[in-house]
Parts: sequence; C-alpha cells; structure tokens
Amino acid sequence: MQKTKTISTLVAAAFLTAAAVPAVYAADTSTGSSSASTTQKAGAYVDDSVITAKVKAAFVEDSQVSALKIKVTTKKGIVTLAGPVPNADVGQHALQLAAAIDGVKDVKSELTVKSS
Repeated sequence: MQKTKTISTLVAAAFLTAAAVPAVYAADTSTGSSSASTTQKAGAYVDDSVITAKVKAAFVEDSQVSALKIKVTTKKGIVTLAGPVPNADVGQHALQLAAAIDGVKDVKSELTVKSS
C-alpha cells in the first residue's frame, strides 16, 4: 500500500512539474509584459494537467482500475477516458472516480468493453 501511495505521489508531482514549466515562459518577451490570453492559456493548461494527474492518482489508488490501461486527457476541465475495460461495471466505476475529482466539469467515455 505504501508503494502505491509513493508511486501516486510521484506521478502527481511529475505532472505538476511538467505543467508548471509552460507557465514560467508565458510572459511576452517582445514587450516584456505578460498578455492576459497567454496567462489564461497557461493557467488552463496547468489546471487541466492537475486534474489529469489527480484522476490518474485516483485510478492508481483504486483496486478495480489500477491495473487497467486507461488513457486520461483533460481539456477545459472535461476529462476523457479511453481504453479497454473488462466489463461495463468497471468502466462505470472509472467514470465515477474521475467525476469525483475537484475541478472536473464533465467526463466523456471512450472506454471499450473487452470481448472475452
């Protein structure tokens, strides 16, 4: 259990670090000032990356979905889950986990049930 929490923390930290880098370079170098639209885009990118990291961390912590290869993407607070799941119940559970994360506006499913 401790190993899972450590991995979850490392994954979240990696995403947060990667997401913060574009925000550092958001300033408009030609005028020396930062534009509102660039700052908003950088902020949205950071927010979406944080949401994605939190969803992935929730999946790592959950015994039903931790071993699954579910791709998680977030754009403007809308999370999309894609990949195979063993059955519809597990897919629904993954959707519920994602929806419970702070900042998630909606969850879209591109999950497919594996045929046996």
